Amino acid sequence: MFVARFFPTYSVTIFHLPDEQISFDDLLEPRLVFVWDDLMEAARVFELLGRYVPFAAAVLPGYAREVFREGEDREYRLMEAEGALTTGCVLLGVTDVEIEAIDQHEQVPIHRVRHTVRVRVGDLERVATVHSGAGSYLGEPE
Repeated sequence: MFVARFFPTYSVTIFHLPDEQISFDDLLEPRLVFVWDDLMEAARVFELLGRYVPFAAAVLPGYAREVFREGEDREYRLMEAEGALTTGCVLLGVTDVEIEAIDQHEQVPIHRVRHTVRVRVGDLERVATVHSGAGSYLGEPE
């Protein structure tokens, strides 16, 4: 389904549909979204946004995934943690309307908050939007 285009100068691979034109400039756009949970699955992104979105592997320094609830309904949240690294990917070419759909999926502001962070994409440092833990979950004490 996806093809990979490698940019050796920056050690970055972008995964995209075969008929999409991808260039290095796609990594330089201001609207990157770092995902670290179920949105790392291309089919889930398609389900949510109605299209397959190009993406590249990325690392978010200073944040850690932590288990919020155990058992069958295990849930994770992303929390600031000095020295931590979280692997994920950046979605490329996401529109404002699609970011709002991701906000709804992440249940902003009840479960998560959206903010700007610096991520590593290959040898590049880029600014991206991320959804991280918001403190109080429905039915859970703060």
